[in-house]
Formats: sequence, structure tokens, C-alpha cells
Amino acid sequence: MRTVGGMTSMTLRREDDFSVTVLRHADRAVVYVSGDIDLSTEGHLRQALLSLIGGRVRKVIVDLRDVGLFGSDALRVLAQAQRVADVADVSLILAAVPRGALRIIEITGMVDTFNIRRLTPA
Repeated sequence: MRTVGGMTSMTLRREDDFSVTVLRHADRAVVYVSGDIDLSTEGHLRQALLSLIGGRVRKVIVDLRDVGLFGSDALRVLAQAQRVADVADVSLILAAVPRGALRIIEITGMVDTFNIRRLTPA
């Protein structure tokens, strides 16, 4: 864990092709996810999100710009986190959602479940 200028940065899980890094400042946190969200990695993302939501955080932004595989495992984790966030009155925002992930969210009819900030074209 590193603290710089009141911000705390921590990489919760780092593997060759997957990482979850949390940057926290006061009552806000940004969760950077990189790599494939699948059966072997979903637990790390779930742990990070539920830990933040259960803490003193009022806003959690999940940055998905570097996510590769995004399927049912990712949807399950994010839907669970959203339900818990709703109960805890925490704002959960999906940011920089890649086109493929957004398409899956739309196809499954879950687009209204999440507060989504789309990835803007380069």
C-alpha cells in the first residue's frame, strides 16, 4: 500500500494477465481492472468491490478500459456489487466500459442495472 498526497494506492491482485488496483481518496475509490474477468479471477474483483462498499467509501468507480474477457463471470460480480452498493447507499459507477463489454451488458438486458460511463472513442 502506498499513500501519496492523501491518496492510497494498493494492488490487491497481480498476475501475469490480471490485476485489480485500488486508488482511494477520502470517501471515493477507483478500482482499475486489467485482464480477463473469468472464473479464476472473479473472486479478486468481488473481494475488492465488496470490501470498499462495506467500508467508509461513498463512491466506487470501476475502470474497465483494460478488461479483455468480459462475460457471465464479470456480470455476476458486478451485479452482486451493485445490489450490495444499493443497500449500502454507495454509488457504484462502471467507467470506460469497452464496446464488447457494453454490448454484453446490453444483450443481457442489464444496461439499466448499472450507472455506466462509456469509453469514449479515441
